[in-house]
Amino acid sequence: MPFESLGEYITALEGIGQLKRVRTKVSADLEIAEILRRLMYKVDQPAVLFENVEGHKYPVLGNAFGSLNRLKIALGLEDFSEIGERLYMISRMRVPSTIFGKLKMLPKLSEIADYSPKHVESGPVNDVVLNAIEASIELLPVTKSFPNDAGRFITFGVTVTKNPETQIQNLGVYRLQVLGPKKAIMHWQIHKRGALHTK
Repeated sequence: MPFESLGEYITALEGIGQLKRVRTKVSADLEIAEILRRLMYKVDQPAVLFENVEGHKYPVLGNAFGSLNRLKIALGLEDFSEIGERLYMISRMRVPSTIFGKLKMLPKLSEIADYSPKHVESGPVNDVVLNAIEASIELLPVTKSFPNDAGRFITFGVTVTKNPETQIQNLGVYRLQVLGPKKAIMHWQIHKRGALHTK
């Protein structure tokens, strides 16, 4: 069952005993990362919701997809081969040259259309809206993971870029180093799509 929001997923995990809430105050500077690292070395540890992050009003969710079972729950699947089969089918599709061939392909195209992102006018993402002056990376409890790290990193954030010629968007998971309230630097290899869009 796909979820409408991360909040729904958290509720589902809690309902099956796969979420631990930590209400004790914790620091985004090394402490959260160390707790999650210790969980990583144990089998079948739950997701963790740190509800009281020092200096921040937003919680931190960790280990959310840290087991095959939780991945299946998040994706609404019992068997990961379904995803592989879908991707294989899409990559092998060829548009027929005849009108009859194209008509025969309509049911398959309709099925594929169900996989694509949907544009909606509202949703949980709009629960917090800030203007450009109020907006600041510092509002987010971005963690520092190791004492010798160069700083704090958003390690699993989605970065949206757009091809300047085709206007096609790309969603990429690139590591971002926070430099200040309005500034971060991207850690991406030059062959990645986001880097190509920037170039």
